[in-house]
Amino acid sequence: MSRPISGARALAFLLATSIVAAACAPAATGPVASAAPQLADVQEVIVAAEADGYRNDGKRNLLGMFPLNTNVYETLVTLSPTYQVEPGLATKWEFRSPNTYRFTLRQGVKFHDGAPLTTKDVKAVMDRMATAGGGTVGIDEKSAVIVDELNIDITPKRTNLRALQQLVHPSWGIHKADADVNTKPVGTGPFKFTSYTKADRIVVEANGDYWGTKPTLRKITWRFIPDPNTRVLALQAGEVQAVTALPRESAKTVATGELRVATSKVGAYEAIYVNIHGKQPYDLGQDKAVREAIAYAIDKQGVVQNVWQGNAEVLQTMIPPDILGGSRSVVKGTNRDVAKAKKILDDAGWRAGADGIREKGGRKLQLTMVVGYPSPEIHRPMPEFAQAQLKEVGIDLKIVTTPDTAAYEKRLASGAEGDLWVEAGSQNDGNPCFLPDLLFASPVPGGDAESNMYGNAFAPGPKFDAAIKQCRESTSVEDVQKAAAGAMKLLIDDEFVVIPLAGTFRLFGLSNKVLDFVAHPAGVHQRWDSVRLAK
Repeated sequence: MSRPISGARALAFLLATSIVAAACAPAATGPVASAAPQLADVQEVIVAAEADGYRNDGKRNLLGMFPLNTNVYETLVTLSPTYQVEPGLATKWEFRSPNTYRFTLRQGVKFHDGAPLTTKDVKAVMDRMATAGGGTVGIDEKSAVIVDELNIDITPKRTNLRALQQLVHPSWGIHKADADVNTKPVGTGPFKFTSYTKADRIVVEANGDYWGTKPTLRKITWRFIPDPNTRVLALQAGEVQAVTALPRESAKTVATGELRVATSKVGAYEAIYVNIHGKQPYDLGQDKAVREAIAYAIDKQGVVQNVWQGNAEVLQTMIPPDILGGSRSVVKGTNRDVAKAKKILDDAGWRAGADGIREKGGRKLQLTMVVGYPSPEIHRPMPEFAQAQLKEVGIDLKIVTTPDTAAYEKRLASGAEGDLWVEAGSQNDGNPCFLPDLLFASPVPGGDAESNMYGNAFAPGPKFDAAIKQCRESTSVEDVQKAAAGAMKLLIDDEFVVIPLAGTFRLFGLSNKVLDFVAHPAGVHQRWDSVRLAK
């Protein structure tokens, strides 16, 4: 994964800022069993969160929604921890060819001010998103059509059969039509907005009229604490009961005594993207042999053990395997093979010079790696680890760090000034093609500026675009999964544009008094309504 967060790329941001690894100690991945625990008299929890990333620019007012989801709002459909689409404010949906979804609203749902949820409120949200550009779904002012009091049709402005999977994202949370979402969010969720102090905290309280299972917690306060070590100290001192984005280096010390660590399943990744459209001096990535050699030179298991401290997984794709279903085995990926990497470069005419660095046509094989998305800290010490391994096969690597995402993207937009680009991204919706489509589709004149920025550097071309088109337009889940796997096979196995390094987990530090917490692999979907506080 803040920036200000811009465009569709924002969907990949939050979890990237919080991908961390669990400690070697046993980790809680589901509700913590407790024999008839005695609950605290005061059910209030304070959470140490990352920096305040809310953007309220007049068009997309995301307070309480994204990137920190406070459970004030709910979406028509939700995303399960296994990346399945489930009912939310809509109890059912129907695809109506060629490009429309009809949603049936849940009856008896009330907003926090007591007003009933209506299709007019849903249309108001869609119209608001249309004025902000329509998001990844592709909404315009004609997209939302009220059928009756319970049913509403949503038709993207372009063919997009993945709209259902995309509408799970909390930025599509339903608010009351006439609410001032910038200052007083009014949703339907299990918690009600209480107060917000920019860069300091946001506070919610239980919604006693919630349509679902009512929360036990009466109040949650998220304190924005950008420094991860300060968050850890606050947990250890008992000032907070939970910490988001727990630093992996702190996990062992946290998972002791009265504290524990909770991890999610794989929901994020660390990967290298190779610039295949760069201009000198950043054009060496156009040589497929160079890209392939890099893929075989880096020890992914070493990245898992030495960078993520044994608490990530070797991942050969760039999205969670669960979301690919039966097509997960299509992408094979690479494993470290120094001899093969050297032979690939030898066969391509790259010869080792006196200093061990390869040369061809009088030019040394020197590459620049740019590190900064979402921050340089989250990747350390991977760049130096890769630098040493690439040197073994005769590639000289220079490391450039940018202070934050904004600087990273500025460099990428300015002619992609770098050969290798290191990112930590995440899967935040149920669309298997979300990240491949967003980052590697060919640029479109007048299209999303952010997506075009990535496409200008990394898009592999027509064959990939055809797979993405199939992904957008397929009606069956299996066909979508197959198309997504095919697109990633081209990126990873055939063209070596993407070199996945690790599948990473989200990690929370928790007081043992915090019960029934389940870490969601997609951080923007984290739920708090099941949590209870013991004495």
